[in-house]
Amino acid sequence: MIGVVLAGGASRRFGGRAKGLQIYGDKPLALHVAGLLSRVCDLVVIEAAVDAGYEALGLSCVYADVAHAGQGPLAGLVAGLNLARPDELVAFAPCDMPLLTVEIYQRLLTERMGAYAATRLGFEPLVSVLPGACFGGLRAQLSVAQIPPTHLALEANGARPILFQDQGSFCNVNTPEDLAELR
Repeated sequence: MIGVVLAGGASRRFGGRAKGLQIYGDKPLALHVAGLLSRVCDLVVIEAAVDAGYEALGLSCVYADVAHAGQGPLAGLVAGLNLARPDELVAFAPCDMPLLTVEIYQRLLTERMGAYAATRLGFEPLVSVLPGACFGGLRAQLSVAQIPPTHLALEANGARPILFQDQGSFCNVNTPEDLAELR
C-alpha cells in the first residue's frame, strides 16, 4: 500500500507558510503523519505544491497536475492515486493531523471499494484508503464545471464513510493558534 501525506494546500491561515513544515514536538507536522503512514504502508510520499520546501524532508514528493492547480484537495488525491496500479491501495492523510492512529487505517482497510473517515462533527475525506482504480473517476470529477465536495466525489467512486467515535485523533491544525494549543 502507498501512503500519501497531503500537503498541497495554500496554507492561507498560516500566512502562506507551508503548514506541514511547522514544528510540532521535535519535527515537522508532515513527518509525524508520514511516520504514522509508514507503519501501514510500504511506500510513503508527500503530495505538495512545487517549491513549497517539502523536498527537504527526505521523502519523495508528488505534485498535482498543473491543469488541476487551485482545484482543492481532490487534486491531491488524484496525484496520489496516479502512483498506484488499479488493484493497489493508497492511504491518504492530511499533513495537519498529527494525532491520527494506525487503528483508523486498519478500520478503513475493511472496505474493499475504499473508505474515508467521518465523525459526529462531519466528514474527513482526506483521511481515506482508496483503490488505484478510483484514479480515472476522480480525475474526471476535476474537469466538471462545479467540482463536488470531496466526500461526494469519493462516494461517487465507490468509497463509503466509516464513523469514528474518537474525534481527538482527527485534531486538525489549521492556524498557528491551533498549533500552539496542540503543543
